[in-house]
Amino acid sequence: MRFIRTYPITPLPLREGLGEGRTSRVSAVSAPRRSASSGSGIGSTVLRLTLAVLVATLTGCTSAVRFGPPIETRQEADELVFAFDMDGDGTPDYWTFADQSGRRRSIAYANADGSRGPRIILDDIAAASVPHLVIALDGVPFDLVQQLYDEGHFRFFRPPSRVICCYPGMTDLAMAELMHAGPCLAYQAVYFDRVAGRMSDGNKIYLDGANSPWLAKMDYRCSLWWDVKVYLDPRSVFEHELAGMIETFASIDNNRSAFAYSVGTAGLGTRGGREAILGYLGTIDRMCEQIIHDRRGRVKITVTADHGHNLVRNERIKLDNVLKTGGYRVTTRLRDANDVIPIEYGLVTYAALYTDDPVGVARCVLNHEAVEFASYAQDDKVFVVDRQGTARIEHRPNGFAYITESADPLYLTPIIENLCAAGHVAPDGTIDDQAFFDATTAHEYPDALSRLWRAFYALVDNPPDVIANLRDGTCHGSGFFNALVGGMDSTHGSLNRINSATFTLTMLGELPPALRTRDLLPALEQLRK
Repeated sequence: MRFIRTYPITPLPLREGLGEGRTSRVSAVSAPRRSASSGSGIGSTVLRLTLAVLVATLTGCTSAVRFGPPIETRQEADELVFAFDMDGDGTPDYWTFADQSGRRRSIAYANADGSRGPRIILDDIAAASVPHLVIALDGVPFDLVQQLYDEGHFRFFRPPSRVICCYPGMTDLAMAELMHAGPCLAYQAVYFDRVAGRMSDGNKIYLDGANSPWLAKMDYRCSLWWDVKVYLDPRSVFEHELAGMIETFASIDNNRSAFAYSVGTAGLGTRGGREAILGYLGTIDRMCEQIIHDRRGRVKITVTADHGHNLVRNERIKLDNVLKTGGYRVTTRLRDANDVIPIEYGLVTYAALYTDDPVGVARCVLNHEAVEFASYAQDDKVFVVDRQGTARIEHRPNGFAYITESADPLYLTPIIENLCAAGHVAPDGTIDDQAFFDATTAHEYPDALSRLWRAFYALVDNPPDVIANLRDGTCHGSGFFNALVGGMDSTHGSLNRINSATFTLTMLGELPPALRTRDLLPALEQLRK
C-alpha cells in the first residue's frame, strides 16, 4: 500500500473576463469578424482578443477546489483508512476506505455525535440511477496517468485504459470523434477552401465554433473569449474552468450523463510540460473527490482526454525553403501546379499542405530533417512515403491492407506477419481491424492504418493533400504564436504513441485495456446499463 504523492498547483484568483464567463454553449459567443475573403491566423486572433481581455474589468475569488489532504491515514485490518476534516474544526468528519489493491471502494460521514457513520459502498450504487459526469481534458499522455495511478492517485476509479485518438491528434477532431458529432470542417480553423478557392477566415470560424461540432453536446465549456489567455495565463483559465465545472455538475440532479471540457489544461501542458500536467491532474483528482463527497457517493465520474502530448521542448520549423528548392511556390491560393499552401496556425507536430501535386510535395518535404514521413491520398488509397520508399494503405470492407511497395515507413511488417500466422489476415491481404488495433496499441504508431486513412477520407470536409509527420522536438505553425508564448514545452499532433495515446479513468466498471476515441462513449453507456 502506497501513500499518495501530490503535485500541487498553486491556486490563482479566478477572474471573470469578457463574454459568457463560466458557461456552456459557446456557439452563442459573439466576437469581432474579419472579411471572409482574407486569410487569417492565430496571431491576429490572439492580438485582438488580448487587447479585449486587457481592458476588461477583472474580479478575483478563491480556488473552487477545496478538497485537501487527509488529516490522518491509518491501517485498519486489510484496509487503509483516510480521515478528512471537511468543516475545518480539527476533527474527522469524512472517511474513505482503500482495499488491498489501493482502490477506494467505500466512504463514510460523521454522525451527529462525531463518530464514524455507516459505510456507503460505491459499487453498490447502480450507475443507471445516478448522474454520470464526464470530464474531458486537453492533452494528456497515457503514461503520466498510469504513473499517477500507480502512486495512489485517482483511486476511486478503475485502472486507466489507453485511448488512441484520431490522426492528426487535434482537439476538434478528437472531441468530434468522442462525442459522435460528425466531421469537422478541417484539422484547424485555418484551411484552404477548394470550393471557394481561398483560405478560410480562421478568426470567424474559431470564434463561432464552426470547426467544433462537438461543442453543442457539452454541458460546460468556458467561453471562447477565454481561449486567448490559455497560453498567456493558463493557470487562471484552469481555475476558472474548475469553478465552472463544479457549478455545472452541481446542477445535474437526474441520472443523465453530463459533459465538461477543459482547454486550460492545454495551456498548462504546452507551457509547463510534464510537471505541469502532473500538477493539474492532481487537482482534477481532488476535484473528483470533492464531487464524490458533496454527492455522498451518488455519482459516477469518468475522466478522459482528447489526445496525448510529447513532453519535450519543440522548436518551430518552416517548410518553405525545401519547397522552394524543390521548385514549388509557397502561397495562399492554388493557381498553378507548383503552388503549395502550408497551414501555419497552432504549433503542432505535423504539417498540413494543400497542393495539386501531392506526390511531388510529399517527396519534397522529406528533404527537411524534421519530417519523419509524409502521406497523401489518391484513388481511395493513402500512400505513405519516407526516405527509403513508399507503402500504401487500402480500405477494405473488414479492415485495411498494407502494401509495402518499396519500403515499410510505419514499421508494421513484423506485426502483420504475426497476425497472418494467427489467422487474422485474409488471402487478399485484408487485416482484421480489431486484431490489428489490439496488436498495435503499444506500437510506435498505434492503429496507424485506420487513422491515416480516416485522416483523408472521414474526419473532415476539407482535408489537406499532404500531411508531413514531424519528429518530436519540432513543431510547425504560427511564428507569431511561437514568439508570443516563447516556444512549446510540449505539444501534439503526430502519429506516434506519446502524441496519440491518452487515457480514460471511470467509476462505471472495467473497460478494455485500450480502445479508440470513437468507441469510448458506447463502451461507457454499456457499463451504465
